[in-house]
Amino acid sequence: MQPRIETITGKKLVGKRIRMSFSDNKTFELWKSFMPRRKEITNNKTTDLFSMQIFDKHFDFKNINLDEEFEKWAAIEVTDFDTIP
Repeated sequence: MQPRIETITGKKLVGKRIRMSFSDNKTFELWKSFMPRRKEITNNKTTDLFSMQIFDKHFDFKNINLDEEFEKWAAIEVTDFDTIP
C-alpha cells in the first residue's frame, strides 16, 4: 500500500479529545466515551467518523519518544457549530 497526501476542503468537526502518548494509549477510552454522545450531535453532515492526532511542533517523528504526549480526537463532521450540545 502506498501512502498518499490529499488536499481537501475545510471541515467542521465536533468531538472529544484526550492527551495521550504511544506508551499510554487511550484510544479505546476516547472512542468509548465519544460514541454514546455522538447521538446528541444532530447536525451531522455525514456518518463518517474522524480520528485525528495533533502533534506539537517539536515532535520528532524520526526518533519517536513513546512517552511524549500528543492530542487525539474522536470526531464527526457537522454542518455548523450552532447546535452543539
